[in-house]
Amino acid sequence: MSFHSDLDRERAQVLHLISHASAGWAEAMKAHQLAPPDLGFAQRLQDLSEAAAAEQLAWEQAHAAGLAWRPVPGAESALPPYELRPGTGRRGPGELWLHFDAAVMNLNRAIAGNDAAVVAGAFSTMAQAAADLAEAVRREDAMTEAAQQRARARREVA
Repeated sequence: MSFHSDLDRERAQVLHLISHASAGWAEAMKAHQLAPPDLGFAQRLQDLSEAAAAEQLAWEQAHAAGLAWRPVPGAESALPPYELRPGTGRRGPGELWLHFDAAVMNLNRAIAGNDAAVVAGAFSTMAQAAADLAEAVRREDAMTEAAQQRARARREVA
């Protein structure tokens, strides 16, 4: 085995990891684009977090293998899917949404550039912001469900 064949094999593995992570990210984003306003919102946020974490890992490894990110033209002005945009009735704490919105802007700036390490860091920030929101929305949904059960129980007694 030569150094070059080892390097080629490592880069091929990283490219496969990148392809897999990118497909997961695209699937998570598509789920938000096609989403009805339902209780699946927290899970979609969790799926987005996990997809971002996979992208982070892939691009950390890409950077370590000497690969660069290919800039996405116009990325700095890209908008997230509708249900993730400000002013659309997003459920969850406003403070966490501010962190999420900042993560979106940070990711957009990163993917407009060509530094794989910066892209990995931006996906890390996105993963954390989406995970925090997923947990908060789950808690809100649980409280709403508990309140609805109590209201139903009261109606049944009356």
